[in-house]
Amino acid sequence: MSSSMRAAAVPLPLVVRSAGGCLLRDVEDGEIIDLNMGYGPHLFGYADREVLDAVADQFAKGHMTGLPHELDARAGALIAELVPGVEQVRFANSGTEAVASALRLARATTGRTLVVTFEGHYHGWSETVLRAGKTALHMEGTRPTDVVPGALGMIPEALAHTVQLGWNDPDALRELFARDGDRIAAVIVEPVLANAGVIPPAPGFLQLLRELTGRSGAMLVFDEVITGFRVARGGAQERYGVEPDLTVLSKVMGGGFPVAAFGGRRHAMRMLASNEAHHAGVYAGNHAALRAVVAMLGKIRSLPDLYERLEDTGQYMEDTVREVFATEKRPVHINRVGTLMSVALLKGSAEPSAEPRDLRQLAALVDFPRHRRLQTLAQKEGVYFHPNALEPWFLSTAHTRDVIDKVAGALQRSLVGLG
Repeated sequence: MSSSMRAAAVPLPLVVRSAGGCLLRDVEDGEIIDLNMGYGPHLFGYADREVLDAVADQFAKGHMTGLPHELDARAGALIAELVPGVEQVRFANSGTEAVASALRLARATTGRTLVVTFEGHYHGWSETVLRAGKTALHMEGTRPTDVVPGALGMIPEALAHTVQLGWNDPDALRELFARDGDRIAAVIVEPVLANAGVIPPAPGFLQLLRELTGRSGAMLVFDEVITGFRVARGGAQERYGVEPDLTVLSKVMGGGFPVAAFGGRRHAMRMLASNEAHHAGVYAGNHAALRAVVAMLGKIRSLPDLYERLEDTGQYMEDTVREVFATEKRPVHINRVGTLMSVALLKGSAEPSAEPRDLRQLAALVDFPRHRRLQTLAQKEGVYFHPNALEPWFLSTAHTRDVIDKVAGALQRSLVGLG
């Protein structure tokens, strides 16, 4: 396996032979409904013909020259049209690369070094932003402000210029800016905490971030690797009405091809546009990946009712799954923003009286071992979702009501088998 996340995702062996729509076919000729969908890029399902045909055509015309191509302008123009806070853009190969470059740009632009992150938010695996938090197992004896390295072998000093806060904690945010506002280069945030339970921003929290960063001269960076083109046509910044200085995009944008981007208004991108700041990558913006971007975003732009239909899909899945857990009298945490959905089996017999506002509150409620057991039972019933209860489900246009009804049946049988 080529990813630590992937190695943790298959307690019951699953080796794929092919994928189409929302179905996986494994090497044992089994057919499985997928709710992970490649960790989110497949908004139109696997093997979408419009995207694949476009990329196949590009391969015939040359897929990588290392030189500027007309596709650069076409892909950039589509992003600028759809995403409110973007006028200029640079392309990269992955979200990790794009985040690292965006933060370097913020430090170069502001002349400052301090970067603020939030507990549980994932911004790739680069040295300065990888934190413990995905499993929530590090939390005992720590505070939300403790910056814990996310992997063995990291350079401890690499985290020295970062600060971490709890999600949805406005008092801690105000206190930090009052104390260190003139040292902060950037605040980077998943506008929806999508990597750890799908916890949306509390009312007014993103607006407070915008106000404090603007007043102090820091740059606000939205990591929309997951939320971009998924929770709305223009991402979370459109859905919540808050425009960052820099935006990082990937996943849905490329429909499963390895491509990412970061961009912002002209003043935010000025040092890259004048080639003062540094961003590089031989394969960044290769023609095959950008042809995928043009195909995906062109299709999104051409479907005016797409997000209304996706919202209906998400609501039907949420209502159906809630009914299954209620019927079986199992406590569950379900949270959803569009087609991004969290389903986590809880401890005990009663659901919480208040919605968890951050990772710690949610993690304290989740029955991680039993949720993992539920996942293996569901996989045997023909439905796959990530065994970590904090990982989201990703829905697509391929998840029809008939498919969702099959998911419900498999979940119900799995809950019965859970004992």
